[in-house]
Amino acid sequence: MKIEINLKIIFAILLFLMIKNLNTYLIFLVFILIHEIAHLIVGIILGGKPKKMTISVFGVSLEFYSYVKAKSFYKIIFYAIGPVINIIIALILSYMYTEKNLLIEKIIITNYMIGIFNLIPILPLDGGKIIKEFLKIFLKVETANKIAIYISKIILIAISLIYSVLIIRVKNIIILFLIMYLWYLYTLEERRFLIYLKTNAAIKNMV
Repeated sequence: MKIEINLKIIFAILLFLMIKNLNTYLIFLVFILIHEIAHLIVGIILGGKPKKMTISVFGVSLEFYSYVKAKSFYKIIFYAIGPVINIIIALILSYMYTEKNLLIEKIIITNYMIGIFNLIPILPLDGGKIIKEFLKIFLKVETANKIAIYISKIILIAISLIYSVLIIRVKNIIILFLIMYLWYLYTLEERRFLIYLKTNAAIKNMV
């Protein structure tokens, strides 16, 4: 498996160092890496062949040459394991450390955030992929993809509207960046799906 490190991560580290919040960013990177390693292990167990792991400013991403077993049930396990591992880590640490410890508290909060964030049913997050694979059990692939894209857009719009209403009370610029990042990811996923539809249409016209 090839491992790539995006050099922009150096600028992110320098930025967080300047604002005296480097430990928060490093904790995020460590536990998002654990999140992806969980995906990697389960993917290999289920027959996947890992291609590349990329470490970037926004975390870690994993690619497979061939995905896990074809059945959607196995893919749901594959996508769910990352967020579940983060939530389990947070729960274990919450149980083990009852006394106040700022570092442990930060690790617990970070793991809850990674786990819950990735379970939001928006493509291409794990939650969105879980919804898509669940729909594939009952529907055709193209229909499942369309519905998953539609659900993603509706939820994104709802989150954006809620934040817009609460922006005076919730004065947190990080949430705004997260919403913008989600829109960026969703746009990429929607573009891939449109290309997929055009490719399929072209193939059908050729036959």
